Amino acid sequence: MTANSTTALNYLIFSQNGVGDGQTHYDQGLVVPEVAMGATVDSLHSPKDPYKKRPTNLAVSASNGYVAKSLQKSSDDSDEGSLPCTPAQQDSETDASAVRASNQVLDNDTMELISSFLRNFTGLSKCRWSQNKALSTMKRVVEDVLSKHRYAYNGMLNRLALDNQPDNMGFVTEVAENLFSDGTTNWGRIVSLVAFGAAVCQHLKERGREHCVELVSKEISTYLLENQRDWLAKNNSWEGFVEFFRVSDPESTVRNTLMAFVGVAGIGATLAFLIR
Repeated sequence: MTANSTTALNYLIFSQNGVGDGQTHYDQGLVVPEVAMGATVDSLHSPKDPYKKRPTNLAVSASNGYVAKSLQKSSDDSDEGSLPCTPAQQDSETDASAVRASNQVLDNDTMELISSFLRNFTGLSKCRWSQNKALSTMKRVVEDVLSKHRYAYNGMLNRLALDNQPDNMGFVTEVAENLFSDGTTNWGRIVSLVAFGAAVCQHLKERGREHCVELVSKEISTYLLENQRDWLAKNNSWEGFVEFFRVSDPESTVRNTLMAFVGVAGIGATLAFLIR
């Protein structure tokens, strides 16, 4: 920057602040109070000023000839008041609450789906299948499985001697435990279990034991929620069920699954013969 430019710049700066050697921008007769270099903001106020609401002034001493700076303390910086929160604890409580809510939804959906399907399948109640995608999918898939493997399921019922079974329907859980005993879970096996329950309920209703239908529903729902909950959650629950059978052929996923009933009241031998 040239000397002339520097001089012009200084002139402009000083003139704007009204303290340069050039023409000032206020009237010569106007008295302007001088402010000491080390003065604080508080010193400019009259102690009698009733409207003084300045925040507490934190003065920083001047150094190297510069004007002292004033740091204002905001009321928001106060350490008084409520204790600071603990984000980690709040996040943990939020996660636990979300898990409980998710489990409750899965419980309700599972019990409602199995109960509604079996009651509608046996004619104990009527509903519009199309109103619930999971219910309409269950109806379509289970009816397809039973129509193609009717002999296999009838053989199971004969081996179980249902007419001699008590009303507690505990044998349904035994069949379920055997079906999943190798640790493998898939939608085909779950459908096979529900289809087995449907065949049992239909037989019991024809024998005048329709009060057992809800008991069968509870046995299946309880087993799934107590033993297959993690798998259901990881596979998007019953929405995943609907999506899976939207494109999958139930026949291909169920045929081999029927063999998993081996060991339950001698059913395996019958199945091996019937589904060849």
